[in-house]
Amino acid sequence: MASKITGASFSIAEETRIRFVALKVKDLQAMVDFYSQIAGLDLLKRSEQLAYLGTRQNQEVLVTLHKISGHKAKKPTAGLEHMAILLPDRDTLGSALQHMLDNGIVINGLYENAYSQTFIIHDPEGNGVEFAYDKSASQWRTPNAIDWKKEKTVKADQEAILKHQNGKYNSAPAGVSIGHVQFRVNDLADTARFYEKGLGFAVNDDADPKQLFLAAGDYHHHIGINLTDDDTLAKPAWDTYGLDYVNFVLPNEAAMDLLRTNLDAQGFKDYEYNGQFHYLQVTDPNGINLWFALA
Repeated sequence: MASKITGASFSIAEETRIRFVALKVKDLQAMVDFYSQIAGLDLLKRSEQLAYLGTRQNQEVLVTLHKISGHKAKKPTAGLEHMAILLPDRDTLGSALQHMLDNGIVINGLYENAYSQTFIIHDPEGNGVEFAYDKSASQWRTPNAIDWKKEKTVKADQEAILKHQNGKYNSAPAGVSIGHVQFRVNDLADTARFYEKGLGFAVNDDADPKQLFLAAGDYHHHIGINLTDDDTLAKPAWDTYGLDYVNFVLPNEAAMDLLRTNLDAQGFKDYEYNGQFHYLQVTDPNGINLWFALA
């Protein structure tokens, strides 16, 4: 189903998903080692400056690493809080957690809510990496299954996750994807307006007043946005390490045309569109770069 515009309301195509997350890095080798040996992604291609990691079975790129001559941000900066590597089932999540513990990786949190169970670690340059599995769709994907205004994420029990395992987690299995990204932002309302009114993602409210979730179609969320305890976050500079951009994939050219039309209609005209290769680059109010391409 393509995107749709109904009256003044625009919805991005329900098939929209995240294809990959692109990072700017200082130490390419250390980051390749982490994402291949710890996160379990396959190294699909590499040069002196770039590495592409994902799943070898279908050659799906999930993370790109670009070595730059840059610097670490000197003050708190808007950007990537974490990316979520979405695993196919609970047993794989348990095996992945055991793999992290066996390798001495610090677990920065274990969480559960109505739709998923997760744990978070950080890569060598401080980017958050969440491992998650979605609970059965019947538990949360039916209409009104979740009261978002009351939905809360709580701490999960480590031993309960480890009870469910399926052998060694040597590499990410087929079907793994980037389920969502979580951004730290300056202004929740202004950022939500851009993603909802400009890009057409639907807002799934949350009981936490400092957090919002946004989704295409009936997914729980493809994008999370949250405030931090810092009064003001600087916009990321082109030469700071961290998030470069997030690549979203649209189902067809018609969906791209409707997205461009809506951005213009809503006054978000500061974007670049390449008609030859059918990709659109846009920057959100916090300086976070997003790329939209076709499937």
